Amino acid sequence: MFYFVVGVIHISIGSLTPYLLDHFNIAANDLSVIIFFQFFGFVNGVILSPMIVKRYNHLQIITFGLIVLILVLSGFFIIKDWYYIGIMMFLLGYGAGTLETTIGSLIIATYKDNVEKMSKLEVFFGLGAFTFPILVHIFIDIENWFLPFYVLFALLLVMLVGWSMLLSKNQFEINDMKHQFHIAPDNNKVIQHFIHHPRKFKFLFLIACFAFLYAGIETNLANFLPVIMINLGFENYSLISVSVFWSGIVLGRLVIGNLSKKITYSNYLIVSCLLLIVFLNLFPYIAYPLLQLVNIFLIAFSIAGIFPIVLTLSSIIIGKYVDEVTSIFIAAASFGGAIISLLIGWSIENGHTLLIFTIMAAILIWISTKIKYEDTVKVNSTQKLS
Repeated sequence: MFYFVVGVIHISIGSLTPYLLDHFNIAANDLSVIIFFQFFGFVNGVILSPMIVKRYNHLQIITFGLIVLILVLSGFFIIKDWYYIGIMMFLLGYGAGTLETTIGSLIIATYKDNVEKMSKLEVFFGLGAFTFPILVHIFIDIENWFLPFYVLFALLLVMLVGWSMLLSKNQFEINDMKHQFHIAPDNNKVIQHFIHHPRKFKFLFLIACFAFLYAGIETNLANFLPVIMINLGFENYSLISVSVFWSGIVLGRLVIGNLSKKITYSNYLIVSCLLLIVFLNLFPYIAYPLLQLVNIFLIAFSIAGIFPIVLTLSSIIIGKYVDEVTSIFIAAASFGGAIISLLIGWSIENGHTLLIFTIMAAILIWISTKIKYEDTVKVNSTQKLS
């Protein structure tokens, strides 16, 4: 449920694009600033949560992230100003970043089959992002565009009650988890670890670059899909295209979870990025809306497994300091989502959006080939995922 909510938050502004543009009389560039605030908040949540975990524990930080989301949404009942939406999206991003990083590092550290487990978690992320645009498409119009945030507020309140009950009923097991994961490595040891292992540092740098570019593609393609579809003349299909995209992500992650023992890391990354380039370049040549939706689905399906696989790969290769590695990876992804949103906002006005996405996908292929021939990865990439 936490990952489901994070998925909803990621796509909330993108799903409401036509209504926000109309209600506040703004341009796509203004929308990209709000998306930037959201991802900048996400970056802060990702970076700060491992530091706070060292002082408290994973379960307390999850509770804290949930409360932040509830408090900021409560303010939306009173203030629906455009500037408050910017503040709200920053804090929603912060809460979502806190939840995603903390839960992700906890799962990776807890389970041996962490690729499969992370894929399942990312499925619920995709379900949240898939469901929200459909509900907006069916129930929302320009007069009640704000209702989805009310529904999200109610859902979070129910989750807080359920989470509190879960913590109280499983207090003994939770105390064991607190003891097991309340390990706070000294920051100097973390730095020295990478200084003394330059190959691992190089690998981590490549992974961070990969996360930066990939998240810039996935999140901004999803958020700006309605605008892209409107510009291509498919306005009636603009909102449903977002749900089609996330349905491809969900199904792709279900498949990758089942195939995770039969494929290799680097080959999957290279093939996925190649398919992404092919489908992106088909966009301008498809004149029929249904075929365009099929193309969007194939884009999402082809890249669905990249995020959980690369996240798990980075933690496995580094070996220790799972919280720090997970935080670095998701922070790099968040920076990509934030900074590239400004670039895409500019490109929407100038007609270069698909070209920018294609260039970034080509760079991902280059990084994937570098990862493949790293000695530290070579041993692992010849083995099957487990």
